[in-house]
Amino acid sequence: MISKLIIKNCKLIKIILVMLKLKEIIKLSLDDDHITNITLENVKSAKVIIFETPQNNEDLVESVVAMNLINAALKRKEFISNEKDSLITYKMLKARMSRLFHNIIDNKQKFNIDFYISKDDNCAFIEIDDLQFSFHNIIIDKPLKVFINSPLNNPKPWKGLRLQKIAGELFDYFSKDNITDR
Repeated sequence: MISKLIIKNCKLIKIILVMLKLKEIIKLSLDDDHITNITLENVKSAKVIIFETPQNNEDLVESVVAMNLINAALKRKEFISNEKDSLITYKMLKARMSRLFHNIIDNKQKFNIDFYISKDDNCAFIEIDDLQFSFHNIIIDKPLKVFINSPLNNPKPWKGLRLQKIAGELFDYFSKDNITDR
């Protein structure tokens, strides 16, 4: 009986520590001087992840965090390239985003998230727990247009957290390699 109580308390403590770690990462997004750490290794890993189709919420979180990292990396001179064989490009990212959005719409029951598109801004939002990821200037094709005009699309205001500012930290935090630390 006592050992079960100890195990239960240890699990509770671990959950609290995980929540605190994520809150500290989110605080960094408010620090104007913070520059997220984006490594070539993480960009390569993120690229592999975005080419996988999420099957559940955990996979989806990993995909969205990977897209966020690539989106942030594309704004840095060390990752910008117009070469045809570039590691990452906006064209590649936008195509993968569209596939992800279609997957979310077609398999809504698989995911415990809020997904909506702002028609006026061409911006898609994916809310997972308290994190609201936004992807701007998305490609609006026919299926997305149908979704936008459907009752399933319920846009909400932006929460104001700049998640690209903490893209590296979020990627590391949500990495499957680090899942045992959470």
